[in-house]
Amino acid sequence: MVHRVVVQVSDLDKVDGALISCRNLLDDMPDAEVEVVFHQSAIEALRRGTPREGGVRDLMARGASIVACRNSMRARNMGEDELIAGVSIVKAGVGEIVRRQAEGWIYLKL
Repeated sequence: MVHRVVVQVSDLDKVDGALISCRNLLDDMPDAEVEVVFHQSAIEALRRGTPREGGVRDLMARGASIVACRNSMRARNMGEDELIAGVSIVKAGVGEIVRRQAEGWIYLKL
């Protein structure tokens, strides 16, 4: 059985712990399909050149999908060109999480 996990990260102050937890999840369950949705203040962690870029890139290298909320980006005047390469964008982070849960994905809020 392949586990599909959608992870909500909304608080910039909790991003470092969330990156560690996602890495631990993938270490324990390397076949899991993991999507990490960043929104609200946590969207700042997806800007190129931040100290968290390495951790985000590491998750992508392990196969995790990293998703940015366009509404949160717009609220912070963040352009697509400011995102770490490989990050996907959805209209609303909360909508993406609801859709994934409706599809049977396991939900984690970190």
